[in-house]
Amino acid sequence: MVNNRTGLRWVAWFILVLLPVLVLLYTGSSLPRHWNGLQLEFQREIKYDEVSSDLYNLTGSVQEYLFYGDQQALNDFRHYSTETLKRELELYNLVEQSRKQDVAELMALTRAYNSFVDREVIPGRESNRELLLWQHRDLHRQLLYRAGSLTERGGQENKALLERNGDLFHKAGLLMVFLSLLSLGALSWAGIWIWPRAAWYFNLQELIGDSEEAVVFVDRRERVRFLNRAAEELFHLPRETVAGKSLQDILTVYPHCQGVVQPLYQALVKGEKTVDCRLSYNRRGSQVLLTVNCAPAYFFHWLSGAVLTARRLPGPRDGGILLETIERERKHLSIEIHDWIGRYLSSIIHGLDYALRVNGKQLPEELQKNLCLLRTQCQNAAIDMRSIMNDLHPYLIEKVGLIPALESYSANFERIHGRKVYIFYRRRSLPLDREKELFIYRIVQEALTNVARHSPATEVDIHFHEREDTLQIEIMDNGGMQEKAPTPGKGLWGMKERARFMGGDLFYGFMEGGFCVTLTVPLTGKGEGQ
Repeated sequence: MVNNRTGLRWVAWFILVLLPVLVLLYTGSSLPRHWNGLQLEFQREIKYDEVSSDLYNLTGSVQEYLFYGDQQALNDFRHYSTETLKRELELYNLVEQSRKQDVAELMALTRAYNSFVDREVIPGRESNRELLLWQHRDLHRQLLYRAGSLTERGGQENKALLERNGDLFHKAGLLMVFLSLLSLGALSWAGIWIWPRAAWYFNLQELIGDSEEAVVFVDRRERVRFLNRAAEELFHLPRETVAGKSLQDILTVYPHCQGVVQPLYQALVKGEKTVDCRLSYNRRGSQVLLTVNCAPAYFFHWLSGAVLTARRLPGPRDGGILLETIERERKHLSIEIHDWIGRYLSSIIHGLDYALRVNGKQLPEELQKNLCLLRTQCQNAAIDMRSIMNDLHPYLIEKVGLIPALESYSANFERIHGRKVYIFYRRRSLPLDREKELFIYRIVQEALTNVARHSPATEVDIHFHEREDTLQIEIMDNGGMQEKAPTPGKGLWGMKERARFMGGDLFYGFMEGGFCVTLTVPLTGKGEGQ
């Protein structure tokens, strides 16, 4: 029953709206074509009459010259001969392809008549007038007969065209009356359909305006069209300042909203939804934590914009939310570095390669060396940029897992700091979720950073031990014993906080041979922060 109603609804839409529009488009495109054809036929009819009149005047002036020898008649002949040929050429360009041959024959006959007058009538009028009169009458009859037949045929065609167009205009008028009635019915039906939805829309807008959640609507051109009172207060954006402005212009004045508008770009460009995304931004020295939802808005399957809702999160009761927020911000920074700085560096490197490859031999030797040096520096900058991106957010964890990501980081650590790192494990794939793998990676990363900063060690051993339902990780260097115990700083605090968030524990201290960090993590179950 529901499918039948849906089908009937689409049929009604087609009959009341689409069919009248299609018929109007067809009628609107065909009527100008018929009207232009009618105008062209009128022009041809006028041109037929002009050619006939010029031929009559042409032959009349020659006949007057033959009878009376009037010099003015001869001048009139020369004038009408030029005008007649010009009018005939215009008629030839106007007529249809099927009638061009007849007009061409008339033009040839007119030229023959003019040639007869120039070669025989003018020089031999005094001696052979009777013969010339007889020849002139014959050519005169041929010209007028040919012109008259063309004019008669054109008149018949014009009459038929007028009848056809009259019928067409009559039918078009009836069709327009019918379409007008259909349009009135469609408008009435559309009003009945739109009225409750319009009422719903205005009531919804009022509810959104008074909502405690921040709501922002951006059109497909990235211009802010609506934000409620809660959005003004949460994002510190005056409505009268940002309404109608593009996101780029708003970020220029209010850069603290850079991270908040990122879901809007994803919705507008990629059509992606963002659900319960936790974001943060700094405003006048204070950090604001948010939960953001964003979705593209469609109108009849056409993208019309994007809607973002946000609400403030309460302050974290422990370090878990803070650590999650830090990781998200690091990932966002890594993406920004890759998308912007990486793209520009890549463009510079490719440009230098192209310049050296195409114009290298033509450049001075010193300039070539400087360009090669600049290319090397850009390449080194790109390598350092990738290292910074990996420090900010290790993408290898998402692609290949914890152990391969640590091996890649250790190789880079050895290259930079000149200290060997050995990783011992029984299997490369560990039964850990991505969040735990990321936290373990951060702990190992911080431990190696501490070795590079504070220890004279030349080697670091990392052991992975799986014991029933727990995973134990030992990070041991060979820097030797020290009398003074390490003073806990932000790095060690962050390591312990991450371990506690995973439901595990972390111990550190000097042992025989060097400094040791021991992390214990459950392989099953979830920590307190999950």
